[in-house]
Amino acid sequence: MQPRSWMLLAFAVLAAALFLVVLLSVRAVTTGLAGSIASPGGVLLGAGVAVVLLVAAAWWLVDRWLLRPSRKLTRGIRALLESRSANQSLPLPRKHALGQLPASVEALADMLRTTRREIRKAMQSATAQVDEQKTWLEVILQGLSEGVLVCNRQHQIMLYNQAAVSILGLPEALGLGRPLFNVLSRAPLQHTLERLERRRHSDTGAPNELTAPFVCTSADALHMLHGRMALILDTDGAVTGYLITLVDISSDVELLAKGDAVRRALTRDLRGVVGNLRAAAETVTMHPDMPAEERRSFDRVILAESETLSDQLNALAREIRGQLLGRWPMADILVSDLVNCLQTHLRERPDIHPTLVGQPLWVHGDSLSLMLALDCLLRHLQEETGAGEFDIESMLGDRHVYLDILWQGQPVSASRLEEWLDSPCSGDGGDQRLREVLERHDCEPWSQPGRREGQALLRLPLLAPSRPQFLPEQERLPARPEFYDFGLMREHEGSEELASVPLNDLNFVVFDCEMTGLDPSGGDEIISLAGVRVVKRRVLTGETFERLVNPGRDIPESSIRFHGIHGDMVRDKPSIQVVLPQFKAFVGDAVMVAHNAAFDMKFISLKEGECGVRFDNPLLDTLLLSSMLDEDEDDHSLDALCDRYGIAITGRHTAMGDTMATAELLVRLMDRLEAQGLTTLGEVMKASNMAAQLRHRSAMLSHANNSG
Repeated sequence: MQPRSWMLLAFAVLAAALFLVVLLSVRAVTTGLAGSIASPGGVLLGAGVAVVLLVAAAWWLVDRWLLRPSRKLTRGIRALLESRSANQSLPLPRKHALGQLPASVEALADMLRTTRREIRKAMQSATAQVDEQKTWLEVILQGLSEGVLVCNRQHQIMLYNQAAVSILGLPEALGLGRPLFNVLSRAPLQHTLERLERRRHSDTGAPNELTAPFVCTSADALHMLHGRMALILDTDGAVTGYLITLVDISSDVELLAKGDAVRRALTRDLRGVVGNLRAAAETVTMHPDMPAEERRSFDRVILAESETLSDQLNALAREIRGQLLGRWPMADILVSDLVNCLQTHLRERPDIHPTLVGQPLWVHGDSLSLMLALDCLLRHLQEETGAGEFDIESMLGDRHVYLDILWQGQPVSASRLEEWLDSPCSGDGGDQRLREVLERHDCEPWSQPGRREGQALLRLPLLAPSRPQFLPEQERLPARPEFYDFGLMREHEGSEELASVPLNDLNFVVFDCEMTGLDPSGGDEIISLAGVRVVKRRVLTGETFERLVNPGRDIPESSIRFHGIHGDMVRDKPSIQVVLPQFKAFVGDAVMVAHNAAFDMKFISLKEGECGVRFDNPLLDTLLLSSMLDEDEDDHSLDALCDRYGIAITGRHTAMGDTMATAELLVRLMDRLEAQGLTTLGEVMKASNMAAQLRHRSAMLSHANNSG
């Protein structure tokens, strides 16, 4: 029985005792005065009622000024103790008769928060060197062009860099704690790991090499990869995992195939043409006196075969050039950086002054050789035209980025430009020619009149960059209200095997949806879906999922005023049949988490059949977790909880903004769950389901009372 119930019982017993005492006292008094009092029973009843009312008033005062403030103070203290945050607030009762107790508790809470800050500061100072080494490692990994994956013995990904994401092209399937074989073919990797482990335990006496190369494909078979695997050992020499480096060799394999086609053309296809030419030439040479008509027939054969040979050689030259194009190490270059380097390089030539005009664009190429080519062209232009001021402007073309050199004067003739292409173009006195640099960049320059009168330009069509020229602006979406439904939670309780897994060993995917309306069974659809991964109580902001979805129907104006998403924003977006399987690949077998999760899962579950996926993952609801931890609190909305736990929300009511806020909330709630002894998924699911049933029952009773 709760202390409040004991006190209520005590007051009731006290009231009954007082009533009995008064009754007996009044009876004794009224017995002697019976003759003078008209109704002794009325006196007794009035005295008893007065006593009961006094006791009830006393109880109300005690409950209002002592018990309620005590309960609020107790909830705050419990939340403060269970939370690891140094900024956890302590709500104090405003009206109370607790004296200096709330102020003393607040002082104690301040001391606890200060101590936590000092401990956190000491821990940060003690781990500064580790953090610095970690930063160095992250910088090195992100700077590598090779993809890097670190896996444990269970073939789970423990570390990866951005290059691996770019090479594999599977961002939804790649993530910390995810299976390696979701992104790479299984057989070559297992075979290589087995070879390395056998080699390590061999008794040949030769030094054990802990690395080995391999060739594999991505899981979707779209990329051919050359990799190297290295074993990772602990201090005792036991294998704890392995490291993989990857290089995409798909283009190299394609190049080899094209090179083999060129070889076949040279050794087989042209052999017949050359044989015919040789036979005709030998016949003419050996029979100089043959008749004129017969000689003309041989001449026609020689001419026809020569034309065929010329055409095929030209085609081969174009094929070889296309194969070699881009094989030189190249990268994306900002034109402004290129022109700045050019200006520095021409400081010894004050008679040549290049100026960047217009908006600088990105091009793809070798920065040094392009800068030397521009230097060479400007020197020739100055000598040819006498101009000293040159504007350099980049413009978007159909397939190229045009780099225009503009000056006041006449265009350069094609013959003169052809002469310049054979001039040396090297900063170290080498024999590299301007033609070689431009051909390497698939650039055939030409000169023409400029856009203004008296102006000429030399145009260099350069390779387009790998990156987009202009990044789209982020779409910001406003709000929708919160709703509650708890029926679906029982369908996502998880397996018995998962029930014993500690929370810290689980992978979570926190998600949120935006919809056209509030009635999933009535035809409302998902129009925005976002998720983020949480591993080891860390919100992995680099592993997110965010999509706008074409609902295949109009978005009502009444709905737009909540989320701000209108038809034009989703018209060219993929349908839910495309997005939901992508989201399933991102989620994998992780525990799914949302705030008011049943509402979002209802929309998702209705689409599982037509999308060919099934979300049978365990499901946690942060609203229910909060309700379980603080059952006496009335407001468990996301806004209220973020205020309570000091979580800053960026992009509130957008799918990604709410997802990030819920992920931070999950981390805070996990601290409190652990403090209360709820450390496994099964324990949390059991307590959460109980909270769902209690909340659902309370909602039903409230609805029944309101209806009555």
